[in-house]
Amino acid sequence: MLKINDDVDLLSAILNMQSEEEIEEDLLTASLHQDLDHLIQTIRQHLGMDTAFLSRFHHGYREMLHVDNSVGCTTVLHQGHKDKNEETYCRLIADKKLPNIIPDTSKNKLTKDLAVTKVLNIGSYIGVPIYLSDDSIYGTLCCFSERADQSLSNKDLSLLTLFAKFAARNIEKELIVSKIQQVAREDIFDIIHKKRLNVVLQPIYDLKSKNVQGFECLSRFQTEPYHSPDYWFNKANVSGIGEALELFAIEEALNLLPDIPEQYYITLNISPKHLTSPYLQAMLDKAPLNRIVLEVTERECIPNYKAFRDAIQPFRERGMRLAVDDAGAGFASFQHILELQADIIKLDRSLISNINSDHRKRALVAALIGFAKETKSNVLGEGVETLAELEVLQELGAQTIQGYFFCHPLPIDDVLTFCSSRA
Repeated sequence: MLKINDDVDLLSAILNMQSEEEIEEDLLTASLHQDLDHLIQTIRQHLGMDTAFLSRFHHGYREMLHVDNSVGCTTVLHQGHKDKNEETYCRLIADKKLPNIIPDTSKNKLTKDLAVTKVLNIGSYIGVPIYLSDDSIYGTLCCFSERADQSLSNKDLSLLTLFAKFAARNIEKELIVSKIQQVAREDIFDIIHKKRLNVVLQPIYDLKSKNVQGFECLSRFQTEPYHSPDYWFNKANVSGIGEALELFAIEEALNLLPDIPEQYYITLNISPKHLTSPYLQAMLDKAPLNRIVLEVTERECIPNYKAFRDAIQPFRERGMRLAVDDAGAGFASFQHILELQADIIKLDRSLISNINSDHRKRALVAALIGFAKETKSNVLGEGVETLAELEVLQELGAQTIQGYFFCHPLPIDDVLTFCSSRA
C-alpha cells in the first residue's frame, strides 16, 4: 500500500479524517438548519422572550442545536452550548420535575437554586419536550427571558407544543436519512477494508500507429448483490465519504503500474473537488506522472478554474497529462475544454453512438476535433461499439479510441495477454 510517510498509510489517513461522531453530527443537522432556525426565531419573537432554542439530549448532556437571541440580551447563547442533563431545566421538564411554564424562576423552589439559573440569567422560562414517533424524547424546545413574565399562559404553551411537533417531524426524517447514510458508510468501509474493489483496464487504441497506447482504469465492486460503480460512488458522496472511496480506487489503480509495461500509460478518474486533497497529492508525489493521465468528468462542476489549474500545474510540469472526460455530454464539458487546456478531449459515448447516421452528431464531433487541432489537444472517442462508428471517427480525424468494438475492460493479466496477441 502506498505510504504518506513511514508511519501512516494512505487508507488509514483518509478513513480517519472524521470520527464517526463528527460525521453523524454533520449529517444530522445539515439540512435542518434553515427551517429550524426560522422556527426558533418565530417562536421567540411571538412570545417576546430573550432567547429561544432547540436542544437534544446527547451523551449525558443537553446540547443546543438551534438558538435565537434577541438584540440586547445580556446572556448570548450559541449553537453547540452544552450543560450536563441533570443540571438543566430541559431535563427536569422532560422528567416532569418542573412545570412547562415558570413565570418567575426566583419563586420556584428548584429553579431558584439551580446554578444554570444564575449562569444564564433566567428570569422566566417555558419549554416542552420533543417526542419522536416511538415516544422517545429527543430534546426540548424552550424559551426564556432575563426578567420574570407573569403573562406566559397555556395558550403560549399550546403554540410551543405545536412547534415542537413540527420540529419532531423534520428531525425524525433526518434521523432516518442519517441511519440510511450510516449503513451506507459501513458498507463502503467494508468494501475498502476488505478490498472488494477490483480495477479493470480498457485499452486505448491509437488509430495511426495501430497500437495500444494505454488503459483507462475502471472500478468493479465485488459485492452481493452486485451494483454498478456509479451506485457506490454516488452512495459514498451522499454519505460524506466520497473522497475516501475515490482515492482508494485511485490507489488500487496506481498499485497496478509496476506490473504494466512502461510503454503504456493509465488514466485515472478524479472528481475536481478532490484534486486538492493532501492524500491525492501524496499519492501523485510518489507516482511516475509521465505514465498517468488524470481525467476530469463533465458531470462535476469546477467553481474556480484558476485554483484548479494552479493545483494541477506542478504535476503537469512533471509530465502528467490532463483529460476532459464526457466531452459533449453537457455544457460543463465545453467550459472544461476552454478553461483547463486539456491534453486529451474524450468524446462522450452519447456523441459516438450512431454517429454514422446522425449528421448533427457528426457536425459537433467534427467541430470538437477541429478545436482540438487548433489547441494541440488529442481527441479520443470512447464507447466505440461498431465499425461504422470507428470509420466516421477516423474520417473526421480522431486520434484514439476505446470501446467494446476494440476490447472490453479486462483484468490486468487478460488485458496484457490481449495486447501481446496484437503486437
